[in-house]
Amino acid sequence: MRLVALISLSISLLTGCALHNYGDDQFQLRMAAHGKDIMWVPTRIDTATQMLALAQVKSGDIVFDLGSGDGVIPIQAAKRYGVRAVGIEYNPDLVALSKRNAIRENVQNLVTFKQGDIFVEDFSSATVLTLFLGESLNLKLMPTILKMKPGTRVVSNTFRMESWIPDQEVSVRSSETTVGTLNETIYLWIVPANIDGTWEFTGLPSLDKTAIRFIQKKQFFDGTINTSGKRSIAFEDGRIRGDAIQFDFEVNGKKYSFRGQISGAQIRGVLNGDSKLPVVAKRL
Repeated sequence: MRLVALISLSISLLTGCALHNYGDDQFQLRMAAHGKDIMWVPTRIDTATQMLALAQVKSGDIVFDLGSGDGVIPIQAAKRYGVRAVGIEYNPDLVALSKRNAIRENVQNLVTFKQGDIFVEDFSSATVLTLFLGESLNLKLMPTILKMKPGTRVVSNTFRMESWIPDQEVSVRSSETTVGTLNETIYLWIVPANIDGTWEFTGLPSLDKTAIRFIQKKQFFDGTINTSGKRSIAFEDGRIRGDAIQFDFEVNGKKYSFRGQISGAQIRGVLNGDSKLPVVAKRL
């Protein structure tokens, strides 16, 4: 159960739901209750578990849920994977409810709930970030998310992040309502390393020391290979997944494929999957 940005919901969808108490005997929680610029809408447990599965949560992960509502995602992360999880929620009554729910599920030693503003609180230590906030809030968060550690998995229920193309999306069948069967879509993004700029490569075929200018667009990039005294070589559709990088190019009619790893200001990899063709690059 979550807080999401204000959206238009049909009256027929809310019929029966709004009258249901999603809280406990200490806090009455109704669907479509208004919060700080947002409306509360529940996240189903099966949707929460599929979000965590799409993120491939594993031992050692730290899950942060922004706008955590009654705490269903952090609690499911702790129950199913035994990982630490943190929920950030603006409404103090929901924070208190989340803590009670964690105790009821016996995961209070793994789960933390903070009362705070998601645009103020620090969630940079997350390895998995979950959202159910609305497109406008996702867009506002995007610059911060793109600065997170490469490889951080970001999963959003229903809402995209405008120009940031998802790395994967999955349709999830939701419950039957008075207006029919509702289907949700879950989106996954992998935070890419930042390579935008010029790098000096050593080991590319027939090119000696070579400068490559990368023009990055989230997890995709184009490039231009420049070598003294030789014609520039352009390529497109390079791809970054976390700190992994790949791109294809052609020299003198021969095609090459580079696969490597980014580590700060250095890139190491091989050509055509051959360990005898190592390539090293450094940021200029």
